[in-house]
Amino acid sequence: MNKLIKIAIIIIVPQLILAACQTNSKDQQTLSPLTGDISYRQLTIAYPYFQTTHSTPQEPAESIAKLKAISEATQLTVFFGVWCHDSVREVPALLRLLDDVNNPNISYQLISLDKTKQEPLGRAKDNNILYTPTIIVSQSGKELGRIVEKPEQDLATDLATILLVDHSSSEH
Repeated sequence: MNKLIKIAIIIIVPQLILAACQTNSKDQQTLSPLTGDISYRQLTIAYPYFQTTHSTPQEPAESIAKLKAISEATQLTVFFGVWCHDSVREVPALLRLLDDVNNPNISYQLISLDKTKQEPLGRAKDNNILYTPTIIVSQSGKELGRIVEKPEQDLATDLATILLVDHSSSEH
């Protein structure tokens, strides 16, 4: 009898595991994360844990003042994954910071990546995105710097440092 139970377990358990792992295309569509351009509103409706109200770190007032003083049009392109714990931590913190700074010269674009770190338009590959989140800071179409996965100091200080460095000497 013991032998019969062992044989049944060896045969049945793998079949149950395989059945549990199978998904049909409808299930796949509902389980896959949003990819590509996404608004903050779409993001928080689909993934409420991205709401900025969950982000509590206070940024240094000096760095916030520097960001408020940015007078040149600045674009932040944020590549992130809804499945990525670093993105869940940093994206709401960044959006809260931008709300606190309230500088119309600083805009952002959210680009959600799948688990292979790709999205339909291929911008992640074009921008050599290897880690999430990656925040690309640009002015006049020129990349000035990046924050990858997490800031070195804090978001406000790192952004201010990227934006206030003299980038003219790097051009040849």
